[in-house]
Amino acid sequence: MEKSVQKYLLMIKLSPNMAAKLYEPLMQFSEKPVPGIILEEAYQVFGQWDFAVLFQAETNAGALHFVSDKIRLIEGVTETFTIPLAPIKNYRK
Repeated sequence: MEKSVQKYLLMIKLSPNMAAKLYEPLMQFSEKPVPGIILEEAYQVFGQWDFAVLFQAETNAGALHFVSDKIRLIEGVTETFTIPLAPIKNYRK
């Protein structure tokens, strides 16, 4: 039986002029930076937030630890907002 995973959209806000500081840590993460987490995609976004990361987690606790222990400790990260996603339609199929 396949394990159920939850997808999350992580929004990241940085201190002014700190975007370059986040590129390096994001690029250094492997697809599985910690047990139970799978990174899918990362985006630079405009507006209130600076970056968005789409990832999967086996548990809510795993998602919390990934964001708290890996992302929030990166220099320049001032705020994060983690959104659990509930799919309603897959347009790729």
